[in-house]
Amino acid sequence: MSLSPDQLKQTLDSLPQAGCCYLAFSGGLDSCVLLHLLHELGPQLPYPLQAIHVHHGLQTGADAWQQHCEAVCADYRIPLISLELDLVPKKGDSLEAVAREARYQALARQLAPGDLLLTAQHQDDQAETLLLQLLRGGGPAGLAAMPLLSEFSTGWLARPLLHESRQSIEAYAEEKGLHWQEDPSNQDQRFDRNFIRHSVMPLLQSRWPSAPVTLARSARFSGEMLSLAKEEMAVELERVENSPSGSLSVALLREMSSVRIRHLLRYWIDLNRAPMPNSKKLMRIEKESIHGREDAKPLVAWSGWEIRRYRDDLILRQSRPAESLPESIVWQDKEKLVLPGGLGTLIATNGSTGLDRQRWQQGKVEVRFRQGGERCIPAGRSHHKSLKKLFQESGVPPWERDQTPLIYIDGELAAVPGIMICEGFSVADNEQGVLLQMSLCTTEL
Repeated sequence: MSLSPDQLKQTLDSLPQAGCCYLAFSGGLDSCVLLHLLHELGPQLPYPLQAIHVHHGLQTGADAWQQHCEAVCADYRIPLISLELDLVPKKGDSLEAVAREARYQALARQLAPGDLLLTAQHQDDQAETLLLQLLRGGGPAGLAAMPLLSEFSTGWLARPLLHESRQSIEAYAEEKGLHWQEDPSNQDQRFDRNFIRHSVMPLLQSRWPSAPVTLARSARFSGEMLSLAKEEMAVELERVENSPSGSLSVALLREMSSVRIRHLLRYWIDLNRAPMPNSKKLMRIEKESIHGREDAKPLVAWSGWEIRRYRDDLILRQSRPAESLPESIVWQDKEKLVLPGGLGTLIATNGSTGLDRQRWQQGKVEVRFRQGGERCIPAGRSHHKSLKKLFQESGVPPWERDQTPLIYIDGELAAVPGIMICEGFSVADNEQGVLLQMSLCTTEL
C-alpha cells in the first residue's frame, strides 16, 4: 500500500510555510483518511492543525455527520471548528454549485494571511473534474482541473492526496479500521459529477482500466501549459499596461492577434480577481472595446464587473448601479465624509499645500455633484475653465464625471479632488493647508 504518513509528509514539505493548517473535514471517507494521516504525523507537522466541518443543513443526517466529526477529532485531540450555513438557493440555481460556493466562502473566512487549507480530493476526483470541464466546454484553466496548490483567500489551498487513487484511499481506511459517514446524495445521479462517477467512469474503465490515471495526467499537463502561458502573459501585460492606473493600452492591444488578445484579457481579468466572462463577452470586448470605432463608447458588463474604453485606456472595474445622488451634502465635521453610492470616503488632512485652512474652517463646506455648466479659474491660471474641459484635460472618463465629488465653500466651487483648486481657495505660501484624500483612489490637493 503506497499511501502512508511518510508519503504525505513529503508532499506537505513541498508546500509553502504556513502559520496554521486547517483541514476541511466532512466526515466522509477521503477527509477521514487525510485526518488520520495528519494525526499519525503528529509532532512532525511544522504548524498547528485544526479541522473545520461545514454543516450545510441540506440533509436530514447533517447533525449526525457533525457529531461524528466531533467524536473523531476529540479522539485524535485535534481542535474542530464547526460552521453552520443557512442556504436558500434561488430558483434555477444548482444546489451543488451553491453549496460548494458557500462552503469555500465559509472556509476562506477562517484563514489568516499565510494559512494553509487542506482538502482531500484525489486522482479519481481529478479525472471526474476534467470530464466535467470537457463537457462544459471549459478553457485552459478548466482543463487544468484542480492544482495541487493554489492561492486561496489570504493563504493557500492544497490537495495533498491528488495523486492517490480512490482504491488506495479505501485500502488505507480498511487497514486502519476507520469509520466514516456516507452522504446519500453521493448516489444521486441527477448531479452531473455523480452521473460521471457511477455511470460514465465504470464504462470507461471497462475499456481503459487506467482511465482515471491517464485523465488526471492530462489535467496535470494542461496545468503545466497553463502555468507557462501565465508566465508569458505576465511579461505581455507589463508591456501593454498603462501604469499606475492598471488599464491596458488599446493601441498596443490592436497590434496583437485575436488569440493573444483573449489570452491576455483572461489573465488580466483573473489577476484582478474578477469573475471570468464567457466566450461571447470576450469576443465583444475584442470587437467593440479594442477594434471598435474611435468615437464609440463601448461597455461590456458581466457579473457585477465591466470593461470600458476611454482614449487609449481599456478599463476593468466593478459596476456601479445607477443611483440618484443628492444635490448637496453638508460636510459638518470637515474631517471625514462617507460618500453615497459606494463612491468612497473623503478625508481631510494637514498639508503644506492644498485648500486655504482659514476658508475651510470658517466657511460652509458642501459636497455637490456635477449638474452641468460649472466653471472656475484654476489656481495659477488667468482664465475661467469649464469643469468639462478640466475633466478632459485630466483624463477623467465620461462615466466618472457625474460621480466625482465637487467641493464648495460658502456656495462657491472651491476644488475638485485630484484635479484642481479654484483661484482664491488655495493655501498661501508658508502656511499649512488642507489636503483632501479619497479612500478608494487616493488623490491630494
